[in-house]
Amino acid sequence: MRDGLLFLHILGVTVWLGGGLHSAYTYSALARMEAAAAGAAIERLHKLEGRFFGPAILVVLLTGIGLVLNSEAYRWGDTFVIMGLATFVIAAILDSTIGKKNGLRLVAAASSGTGMAGALRSWQRGTLLDVLVLLVTLWAMIAKFGA
Repeated sequence: MRDGLLFLHILGVTVWLGGGLHSAYTYSALARMEAAAAGAAIERLHKLEGRFFGPAILVVLLTGIGLVLNSEAYRWGDTFVIMGLATFVIAAILDSTIGKKNGLRLVAAASSGTGMAGALRSWQRGTLLDVLVLLVTLWAMIAKFGA
């Protein structure tokens, strides 16, 4: 069971992190397109993100909890486990506040064709913060930081 949970946990993290990196590239490329085409594409991508990231993040959370509950190798008090749970909370807060605001601003700028550069920079800063949090947590998990 542990190996299956660990595989799904790693798969979920890969999808979460890879999706974030892909979004950063895709939004940047779309922002350089003609406003009419970019607006529709960015709006569609923004709508699809919830269906993509939501399940991946849920898999990471549930399999992480499953690993702690079903394996003697992981404990709730381990620093890297606490960091993993904190990452979930931080990501939820960032994505529902800054990420949502920046995403909507980017969609509006792309649709109107004005203010795209500023909206894209704000979105990229938020995404960079999200990716950095994920990378630090990934390092902590691999190193079993604090165990």
